Amino acid sequence: MKVSHNQRGFMLPLTMIFSLMSLVLVLHAILLLDSDRSFFHSAYTDFQLRQLRENTLSEIDQSVRGKTLPERGSFVYDTGTAAFTTSETEGKLEVKFTVSFGTDSETDKIVYDLNGKDIIGWQERIDP
Repeated sequence: MKVSHNQRGFMLPLTMIFSLMSLVLVLHAILLLDSDRSFFHSAYTDFQLRQLRENTLSEIDQSVRGKTLPERGSFVYDTGTAAFTTSETEGKLEVKFTVSFGTDSETDKIVYDLNGKDIIGWQERIDP
C-alpha cells in the first residue's frame, strides 16, 4: 500500500497527540498514587498516635488510682513511646504526656481531681 505525502503529514500529528495523551494519563496516575500514599501514611500515623494515647492514658489512670505515678517517666510500646511529667497544685494533678511514633509526636494534658481521682480536664494536641 502506497502512502501519499498528505497521509504521512496527517499521521505524524495524530501519533504525537496519542503519545502526549498517553503521557498525561501516566503522569496523572503517578500523581494519584503519590497522593494516595501520602494519605495512607498520614492516616496510619494518626491511628498509631491515637492508639499510643489510649494506652498511655490507661496506664496513667491506673497509676494515679494506685498512687504509684512518679513525677516523670515514660512508657515504651512496640510502636512508639510516651513520656510524661506531673505537677500537683491545689488538690489537682496535672499530667502532660507526649506520645511519639517515628518522627511524629503529639502532646496532651490531663487534669485529675486528687480527692476523687477523676479526670476533670483534658486537652489534646497542645504542642506549641
